[in-house]
Amino acid sequence: MPVPDLDEWRGRWETPPHRALGLRGETIESGYSSFIVERPEGADDMLLRSAINIAADIAAISAVQARIEEGVQMPNGTAELHLSFIGDPPDVSTVDARVIHWTDYTAHLELQARTPDGELAAVGLTTYSLRPLPPGGEGSS
Repeated sequence: MPVPDLDEWRGRWETPPHRALGLRGETIESGYSSFIVERPEGADDMLLRSAINIAADIAAISAVQARIEEGVQMPNGTAELHLSFIGDPPDVSTVDARVIHWTDYTAHLELQARTPDGELAAVGLTTYSLRPLPPGGEGSS
C-alpha cells in the first residue's frame, strides 16, 4: 500500500471514540507514523495509559500498512505489543512507531512516547504479522 495522503489519513482518526481518548494522527511515512495523545478531560492515569497503548498499536499498524508492497503481502494483525512506561504518563505525548526489521511474515517496530519537551515517557516493541501473497497477488482484496 502506498503512503496515504496525510490529510486523508488524519481524517481516519477523527472519530468520536478516538477523540474521546484524546488521539489524533500526526505523521505518516513509509514504515513510520506518529500520533498525539492528550489526556481526555477527567481521565485518570489508567485511561491515559490505555490511550497511549492504543495510539502505539494504531501507529504500528499505520507504519506497516504504509510500507507493504501491494501484491506481495497483506496486513494480518498485531502479534504482540509491549510498552513500558517511565514514570507517570504525561498529559500530552507524541507516540510513534518505526519499522526496524521486515520479513515476508513479520514486521518488528520500535515504539516511543515522548513529552512535548522530548523526554521519553514510554518505550516498547511490537510485532505485526504479515501474510505473504502467492505470485500474482491472488488472495488479496
